Amino acid sequence: MARINFIFTIHFHQPTGQLEWINRRIFENSYKLLLDIMKSYADLKFTVHISGPLLLWLVDNYPEWINEMARLGDYGTIEFLAGSMGEAILPLLPSEDRYYQVREYLRFFEKIFGYKPKGLWLPERVWEPSLPEPLAKNGIEYVFIDDSTLYRAGQSSDNAYYAWITEEGGKIVKLFFIDTALRYILPWRTSEEVFNYMLSKGDEEGSRVIVWGSDAEKFGEWKDAEWARWWLNDFLSKIRSRRHEINMVHPLEYLREYGARGLMYLPTGSYDKMLEWSNGFFRNFLIKYRESNNMHKKMLWVRRKLKNAPEVAEEAWRYYHLAQCNDAYWHGLFGGIYLSHLRQAIYEYYLKAERLAEEAMDYYDEEPLHIYYTDFDYDGRNEYLFETKKLNLYFKPDDGGTLFEFDIKAKKLEHNIQDTMTRYWEPYLEGVKFNPDWYRRVSLRIHLWAPDTSIWDWINNTPFKDQSDLALKRYNTSLTKDNELIMRALGGHYVYGIEPAKILAEKKIRILDEGLLTDYRIVNHGNRLVNTIIGLEYHVAPKIDRTGKGEPIGYEVKDGFHRSNEYWVGDYDKVVIKSSVYPDIILESKNTEQVWVAPLNSLARTDKGMQEIFQGIAIMFVKNVELKPREEFRSTVKYYVAP
Repeated sequence: MARINFIFTIHFHQPTGQLEWINRRIFENSYKLLLDIMKSYADLKFTVHISGPLLLWLVDNYPEWINEMARLGDYGTIEFLAGSMGEAILPLLPSEDRYYQVREYLRFFEKIFGYKPKGLWLPERVWEPSLPEPLAKNGIEYVFIDDSTLYRAGQSSDNAYYAWITEEGGKIVKLFFIDTALRYILPWRTSEEVFNYMLSKGDEEGSRVIVWGSDAEKFGEWKDAEWARWWLNDFLSKIRSRRHEINMVHPLEYLREYGARGLMYLPTGSYDKMLEWSNGFFRNFLIKYRESNNMHKKMLWVRRKLKNAPEVAEEAWRYYHLAQCNDAYWHGLFGGIYLSHLRQAIYEYYLKAERLAEEAMDYYDEEPLHIYYTDFDYDGRNEYLFETKKLNLYFKPDDGGTLFEFDIKAKKLEHNIQDTMTRYWEPYLEGVKFNPDWYRRVSLRIHLWAPDTSIWDWINNTPFKDQSDLALKRYNTSLTKDNELIMRALGGHYVYGIEPAKILAEKKIRILDEGLLTDYRIVNHGNRLVNTIIGLEYHVAPKIDRTGKGEPIGYEVKDGFHRSNEYWVGDYDKVVIKSSVYPDIILESKNTEQVWVAPLNSLARTDKGMQEIFQGIAIMFVKNVELKPREEFRSTVKYYVAP
């Protein structure tokens, strides 16, 4: 008779920055239900992981739930798994951070539960061969990864049903493999179908083990709670009567009884869908999405300051670790790079850590303004970084001379107001009327629009409306003795059938106490008249109220307040971005005729289907001009946060 051991692993996770009402809904629909089920079947054995960000939230909001889970651990019903404090993708981090992420989770878990787990849930099961060392140094004995990683190594499928040993530099960790097929049928098929599949992987010896590991939200959130309760009761009650065939075990219990099968080395990997979304390698998300790379490189920049800060507060490192939470750095069916509130939380936590580090090392005592000309984003070309006690302003000369990060560091106001999201082509958009953005949606970009261009053409990327190459030009730069940044580019104005006209664009940028002032100069160096709409483009990310208690965000123009999803075109030179949880963000222009204001929305696939997701408010100051040879256009735009 075939027998098999069964490890039933439930992964509880909500990301850093999750909306409060979503956390509470999921708790009511799913987490309470699962606690009730485990209490009802306390004679069975469950394996549980609670992510660091969620554990922090639960301790503050539902301590009794935590206490009940701890009691089930003491009783022997639950074996808990460790994790990384911020539920970070460990291989993305500097090697030292990989160790500290796990160490900090263990320290926090021990404060609550009184002991340290021996196993680890690997975030998104992203595995790289370097991981055994930081895990073993933290006392981690085993880790769960997906069987797809095993198969990428050319291993036999039979090997997925045993524990194995791997090592790096002599540091050992044991491996369990989550069964992909089981993950797809449990809980979506009947109990008998699940049992039949599990037993098909067993043998008469009974030394094999099959692992199910997946999200708690499958029970009560993805499908309704009534169905989830019925399914779990049916499944677990039958498990009780079939213990002679299907033995529910904890991982440590299995290792004590059967040990590891042998030594194995594995390549990089993750679960099957993640490999599809990332084109086989998680780090590819940093290449596909410039916004993901920006957050990752912000992490490295802040880390340098933390390491240089003497006796920096432990709180700063906690913010830093929570900002490494994986969800905002990627996208597939899940992943949250398109979710503004998650990205905003990442920057908020990095900025809190950065401010505390700067305070600890008296960063601005001698120099109130720090200027760096360095390759911030690691693309081989330098960026300008301006830092004051209140602000960070980052400029990218080779991408149209744009402003790509605008941080406010004041206490309780930490926010990157330039954290807007470019609309990328995604495979699921096939057949959808959609033109992806042909440039990164940031600020200070210059366009020379065709005279018939409208706000709809701009925001929806109608082809061939920008008749210049200035938007994407590489700008030459210089700094004045007063620390003003000057960026210049020589581009062209192109109209089919006539001679191109050379156009000089210049931006002179002054750093203000609360923002920046940009003087624009556009000169016709061609031999013909240039008839165009000059557009000075900005994007703003209003601060989102994650508690859900505030008023809607929007903007004020001449005729009053507009919600963030409303379009506006008018003869006005000022836009005020409004949020109930943040001071006004203001843009004022001189010598422009109109302003176009539009919502920047992206289409993204989620577990709830295709959704339009707000990414920010797009603003274009425009003027119709006819520039004769040697004539110039000048304008000034002030972009700042109200004091």
